[in-house]
Amino acid sequence: MDVEGEKWVTLPKYSDRYRKGVEAFVNQAFSRYAVGNELKCPCKKYGNRFWSGAKAIHEHLVCNGPCSHSVEWIYEVSTHEIDRVADEMDINIGVGLGDEFDAMIHNAYGTNDVTDHVGRTGLNNDARKFYRLVKEGGQPLYPECKKFSRLSFLVRLYQQKCIHGFSESGFSDLLKLIKEVFPHVNLPSSFSAAEGMIKDLGLDYQKIHACPNDCMLFWAENERLENCAKCGTSRWRVVKKKAKARSDANIGLASNPKIPPKVMRYFPLKPRLQRMFLSSDFSSSMTWHALSRKKDGRLRHPADGKGWKSMDSKYPEFAAEMRNVRLGLAADGFNPYGSMNISHSTWPVVLVNYNLPPSLIMKPENLILSTLIPGPVYSTRHGQMLIGTYYSTVKTWKSKS
Repeated sequence: MDVEGEKWVTLPKYSDRYRKGVEAFVNQAFSRYAVGNELKCPCKKYGNRFWSGAKAIHEHLVCNGPCSHSVEWIYEVSTHEIDRVADEMDINIGVGLGDEFDAMIHNAYGTNDVTDHVGRTGLNNDARKFYRLVKEGGQPLYPECKKFSRLSFLVRLYQQKCIHGFSESGFSDLLKLIKEVFPHVNLPSSFSAAEGMIKDLGLDYQKIHACPNDCMLFWAENERLENCAKCGTSRWRVVKKKAKARSDANIGLASNPKIPPKVMRYFPLKPRLQRMFLSSDFSSSMTWHALSRKKDGRLRHPADGKGWKSMDSKYPEFAAEMRNVRLGLAADGFNPYGSMNISHSTWPVVLVNYNLPPSLIMKPENLILSTLIPGPVYSTRHGQMLIGTYYSTVKTWKSKS
């Protein structure tokens, strides 16, 4: 039985008001936030993880119901309340960035104008840089564009480059072609400029040279060494070039480039954790292990295990803050080229976020890629190097934070 005072999204899925509400949401959401003809489905089964068309999302919401994180948003979109909130807070929600950043600043400072606060001591340099980038990236892709912002389109385009293997010059040529066909489009003119925006989002990585024999990393206090401290092997592979006819041999050899034979890619952990806590929904999930976990003695989550409890008793100060992040580490090697030999292999080091509930821990989007090590790699020696690298990195990061 429908109760007029209740929100339609909380009513039974078979009621007329619920079905009309779903129809109103689909119409409003696709007119505002669709990318092409698709939108991330907010139903209970898919939870904003998969793209679907209007008809499919309508059926999913009727059959499955909305996921808990999207109930309020679905209701606001369907009843136009999101327009009122945007007017009150002066939030530009039509360009695809979402209102998380602006709402957070509004709650913290009483306004959502980033420029009012980038010079204050409340935000550190990284935060000021990030919010300034968000403000600049929130510009529409072209006048009156409501589906894409400059930043969201650039991120999607960069994603396609990574998936399909575009070269840097090919990416630059594509940007130039888009700007030539659409003169009013608001995009950078080269790959280097686009890559700079991506790096400013905290999605960059660090290159750390390694000994060709896997003895050590040329990092931290060993960053400037020219030879391995253990085996004496040079950190460089010299590629000799022929001297020009008008130059003597010494000049030709002096200009030979030095290339590191083995380079480890490290993806900084701190900015990735910061991005997680920028989302109100995700930050609430990060405290699930302390607030929402059933504590009946059954083993359903790592927090129920003896290892977790032992760490809590050993480090009570760390355990006292429920938002502190517990990470598991996994490393294994694979051949990226499909041939079954050890001439080359790549070892990814993946971090697993144990703060999340069991339904989210092993989702691909919640796994954190920490390190990529080129091979060939042999289990014992490289396993020790991976673990040592990880813990020394965390120790350094913690001391600087």
